[in-house]
Amino acid sequence: MLKKVLLYMVVFTLVGATSYFLQDLLLSETESSFNPILKKAYWFHYVFSIVLVIFFQFASKSDRFFEQLGFIYLGVLVFKIMVFAALFYPQLLGEKLMPQFYRASLLLPVFIFLFLEVFFISKIMRSKKL
Repeated sequence: MLKKVLLYMVVFTLVGATSYFLQDLLLSETESSFNPILKKAYWFHYVFSIVLVIFFQFASKSDRFFEQLGFIYLGVLVFKIMVFAALFYPQLLGEKLMPQFYRASLLLPVFIFLFLEVFFISKIMRSKKL
């Protein structure tokens, strides 16, 4: 189990860091006030996603929780989106409204880490059914 947790951490770190640096490189000519916001968005999704996948790895060992993991994931996903929207509300919809391009750029980490979450959680759930 420790190997799997270490694998999750390595994959999330590599994919997250690579995508952040690529996005930062592509947006390097833009205003510098966007870079800290982008970094916070990547950190939020990185930490939330890695904790979620590790929780599912441990929860899948319990037969009591395993049948409900799909429903738990849907609830946690809605919660994650609500927390992200609340944290980044000023930049997305509030008084510090950014141009459309930058708001769309903040959604890239959402999709990157969502893909990784779904990939690993589906592997966890499939391995238990076999």
